[in-house]
Amino acid sequence: MSMTNETLNINKEADSTNFFVRFLKYFIPWKGDHASEVVRKIIFVGSIALFCSSLNQITDFLETDEEVVEYTKQIQALEPDFGDSDKVSYNSVKADKTENYQPEAEERKVQDWAKKLLKRNKEVVGWIKIPGFVNSDGEEYINFPVLQHDDNEYYLHYNMDNELYESGSIYADYVVPIDENGQPDNITIYGHHMRKLGTSFTHLAEYKSGVDMVKKYPIIEFNTIYESNQEYAILSCFVSAIEDSQDNGHLFDYWHYYNFDDGDYKFDNWLDSVKKASWYSCDMQCDPDDDYITLSTCSNEVARMRWVIVAKKLDEDDDKDAILASYKEKKDKDIYFPQVWRNVWGNSKKYLGWSY
Repeated sequence: MSMTNETLNINKEADSTNFFVRFLKYFIPWKGDHASEVVRKIIFVGSIALFCSSLNQITDFLETDEEVVEYTKQIQALEPDFGDSDKVSYNSVKADKTENYQPEAEERKVQDWAKKLLKRNKEVVGWIKIPGFVNSDGEEYINFPVLQHDDNEYYLHYNMDNELYESGSIYADYVVPIDENGQPDNITIYGHHMRKLGTSFTHLAEYKSGVDMVKKYPIIEFNTIYESNQEYAILSCFVSAIEDSQDNGHLFDYWHYYNFDDGDYKFDNWLDSVKKASWYSCDMQCDPDDDYITLSTCSNEVARMRWVIVAKKLDEDDDKDAILASYKEKKDKDIYFPQVWRNVWGNSKKYLGWSY
């Protein structure tokens, strides 16, 4: 009986070893394999390696997304308290890029709320926010410092702490500085559309969804570091080409309209183009002496286009309630769409979701 047991144990060990060897031979090229079998096994091993590599990349991607979202929250937490500062407006002070410029008023002083931000980055020139436009955690989607470098490339790739950053930063066009001497009549402010990541200016795309969105969130709060408690009402939302070839040579280069006394970029031409392209209309009195901001981000329904939102700074002469009550949806036939858009979607609006 004891000999039988020993024999059974030996057979079990042999079977176990054979199973392991058979397993290896089935998946790994082995001496004596036919060519077709070797190819099958190589493909299998390669597939396993590719799967592991892809899994690692997906993990890294998700971790990167989490880092970007977390950093965005940290920056938004720096939102200043404007309540302790008086409302300051310097509409008469307009920046001029000529050497002979003399300010029409005393040099502007940096507001107290801005000093902490300037210690972190001396290129902060303001703060922008769309109040009430929040995510499920009650955090505003658009609530960022605005920076200004000496070109329009740097903050596409770097964050407020001058580190490489996928979402970049929100930044003002560099051509006319925002400084103690003044600012442009119309400040163009840029931000990435980050699709499903949702950071930066991504959620501006939701203004494509219809006039109800504009009615719900018509006000943009924007303060340069020299003022506080300023409100801008949305004047226009539109898609724009960025190259002559995209619109048969009829390009509306909205980013060049920063000072309306520029001979080549007059206010009337700008206002006419802004209203003609807008998806919505409203009753708002606009004059060249008013201040404006233009928010610009990518519009992915057609390659290399921009989604643009223009807003006017409200003053004591504006009837805010009347303006907000006047927003209306424009009929597609009354909107000017660039040719490259019409080639894809015809003469009609299109909204494919904010993450598109």
